[in-house]
Amino acid sequence: MRFTLIVSKIFIVSLFLFQISNGSDLISKNCKEASKRDPDIITYDFCVACLEEASSKLHPPPTNLEDLLGILITLSKNNATNVLSIISKLSKDKSLDKFAILTLQECSDLYEQSEFYLDRIASFLKSKVFDNVSSYLGGIRTFSDVCNDDLSAKWRGGISPLSKEYQIFVQLIWISNDFVNIITKS
Repeated sequence: MRFTLIVSKIFIVSLFLFQISNGSDLISKNCKEASKRDPDIITYDFCVACLEEASSKLHPPPTNLEDLLGILITLSKNNATNVLSIISKLSKDKSLDKFAILTLQECSDLYEQSEFYLDRIASFLKSKVFDNVSSYLGGIRTFSDVCNDDLSAKWRGGISPLSKEYQIFVQLIWISNDFVNIITKS
């Protein structure tokens, strides 16, 4: 009886460790591929770090590339929500000129549209309509680029106050797009 209990515990621990290493290999392999495809935009370390942290909280852990893509879409939506919160705080600064305020409003509209697109992408993923996922990701990239470029042009010192968030967001979106391309072998 005691031997059976020990064997059962060893099996459960081994299965758990296998799932963790399998998930880690899945992440590493695909992040390596994405960073090769777009080395000027995607860093391997960023890709691995965000996916490993997010997937460590999931039970069961991701088992395929589509699961990882779903995680990236969730992370992107969370990031867009964070950007909207920052925009709201920045908009309250009384010292801003009207062009900066208008640009912040434009960015708010673009990131709200990005949130809507990310929700649509989640439903496309469930239906495995990858062409639509890719198309919507392209739109989101355009939205974030427009916001960053316009804010940089209008903001004091020529640097967007959202540049850090933009860099994170754009990497998440590019990684997502590369994962779609890996899935569809494009």
